[in-house]
Amino acid sequence: MQYNDEFVKKQKNILLEEKKRLKERISKLKEFQDYGFDDEDNAQEISDYENNLSIEEQMSFLLAKVNKAILSIENKTYGQCSKCQKSIEEGRLEIMPYAELCVTCKDLNNG
Repeated sequence: MQYNDEFVKKQKNILLEEKKRLKERISKLKEFQDYGFDDEDNAQEISDYENNLSIEEQMSFLLAKVNKAILSIENKTYGQCSKCQKSIEEGRLEIMPYAELCVTCKDLNNG
């Protein structure tokens, strides 16, 4: 299945917006919050830092998927399942524009 140009253009715009949003969020997570100097404040700083590291890791992983999807649009391979090489369903791409697997292959991976 070949996607029409309008669909691909819409998906690229969505991916570019998501890329921008993720980069901004990751940047904010890297900002150090100074709560004060007593032990309770220091404990909160450490807790927030650890939480932010986990969130930053997840967002960086998602950003890599978004970048890969943008590159696939440029390479004219967008929407091709990385496992079976068939087209990923448009509905799946509308929900998850960075999807790498079609529904069938995704189900096989989880099953």
